[in-house]
Amino acid sequence: MKIMAVRTHILQAELSEALACSRGWYDARTAMLVEVQTDQGVVGWGECYGPARVTAAVVDCVAPWLIGENPVRTDYLWRMIYARLRDHGQKGVVIQALGGIDIALWDIKGKYFDAPVHQLLGGAQRTQITAYATGLYRRRAADPIHYLAEEASGYVAEGFAALKLRVGFGVQEDAAVTRAVREAIGPTVAIMIDANHAYDSIAAIRLGRMIEQHDIGWFEEPVPPEDIAGYRAVKSALSIPIAGGECEFTRFGFRELFVTHALDIAQPDTCAAGGHLHRFAEFDFRLGRRFLRANSLIRGQNS
Repeated sequence: MKIMAVRTHILQAELSEALACSRGWYDARTAMLVEVQTDQGVVGWGECYGPARVTAAVVDCVAPWLIGENPVRTDYLWRMIYARLRDHGQKGVVIQALGGIDIALWDIKGKYFDAPVHQLLGGAQRTQITAYATGLYRRRAADPIHYLAEEASGYVAEGFAALKLRVGFGVQEDAAVTRAVREAIGPTVAIMIDANHAYDSIAAIRLGRMIEQHDIGWFEEPVPPEDIAGYRAVKSALSIPIAGGECEFTRFGFRELFVTHALDIAQPDTCAAGGHLHRFAEFDFRLGRRFLRANSLIRGQNS
């Protein structure tokens, strides 16, 4: 079997209303899909997280290297592309593009061997997983305390046993909103918070101490991904588990987070971190739990 073509597909849809996390406002959702075609009619699909037009340009540049190669040689092809681009990007959009290609190759591999990809990766580790609702973005409305508490209650009514709240809009406001959401959903539903790396370690610690009483499942990306010392400072100061890694790439990058004990929970995104070398669930290495995101509203929004 040989690769005959590699194509990119940029998708975009306008949101019904603008939404915000701490990084800014978004009024559209975009995604970039990678299609790999073979001479035996088997087609693989992958997704690249990140700015869609930029990752598409990288995939289009890499595509000629794949023509004529055997798509089942997934590890060889990953290492070949990584090595040829090592001088230009061990992180960022180059790796996000490589991740989309790798996912498409594994899609082909699963179809070729008529087996779920999880079996090819070594088999399922569990038969059940807890889904959490990730929404609770800011809207252009007057009172976030009211509409976020109402939205959170709606997720619980739909059957979610866990949800994630976007913070990063100021310590006092974040603390008030977290309290309101906890009161709205009750004590038994898990709640996590995600600052999208909005704070420095001092502000993150201050917020964490104000909301520890609300039984927070994890505090995600409290500081910028480059600030590993900041991660360690927040982790040492709070009882809330600290999560991160959506802005980290390949096993080489995650190794640094692990050996420095910067995180309690590693969150590799397989569409960003480089593909199959990272798992797509969010791992809690302390407690052995996994959660799967659901109801994401603006995944892959950067275009």
